[in-house]
Amino acid sequence: AGGSKVLSEGVKRHCASEFERLCPKDRDFIVLSEMRQLQSLQDMPIDMNHLSTIFVLDNDHNGRVTLQELYDFATVCASKTNDFRQHEFPMQIQGFCTLRMYDIVSAKGTDYFMQWFASLFSESEEGKGFLEYPGVVFVSRDSAHLIHEVLQIDDKYGYSMQRFFDLIQRTGEEMGIMSLEDERLDELVPRVVIDKFAKAYVDGLQHLLQHELLYPPLPVAIPDGI
Repeated sequence: AGGSKVLSEGVKRHCASEFERLCPKDRDFIVLSEMRQLQSLQDMPIDMNHLSTIFVLDNDHNGRVTLQELYDFATVCASKTNDFRQHEFPMQIQGFCTLRMYDIVSAKGTDYFMQWFASLFSESEEGKGFLEYPGVVFVSRDSAHLIHEVLQIDDKYGYSMQRFFDLIQRTGEEMGIMSLEDERLDELVPRVVIDKFAKAYVDGLQHLLQHELLYPPLPVAIPDGI
């Protein structure tokens, strides 16, 4: 998996150190909240707040990132250092990851993306249910905050975190799956509404690239590494 460039010992040590710093002792993978805390090297600056970057990092799309996946991702980034100027590197890597995600989702379908998205967030928080709302899984404000950041809701739609949280709750009530009068739900939101935002995100990306920018998806082999 990854590019043709061999990973230097310095980069490998950095990856291993970051993984050890963030990964709890009782498991051998990191989850979304930990992925976003990964610190990149100065000569390969990478913004881990973009969903497409996390999609490429999580190479097998199971919602978990292992040390080997981090090595694979670093290998891809290292292979791009000759292609991109250093001051352009964060934006170019983000663009590369966006197109890679677009190619894979175009090949595998939106359901593939949604399954990954569900895995990504179920690994971060199991969610809770209530007898009064059968079949509805609720997640915390922290999960809504993660979504707000990785989907760039503020940049794309101009919604602050609080406004986004209120919107999710109101949508849940309009769908008949929660009550705003129920104080137990004051800091919770229905997972299904968050999933709707994720679907809108990936549908919008595909429409922009394929129909407005006329960028055809490239054929990809899955699984195939990055």
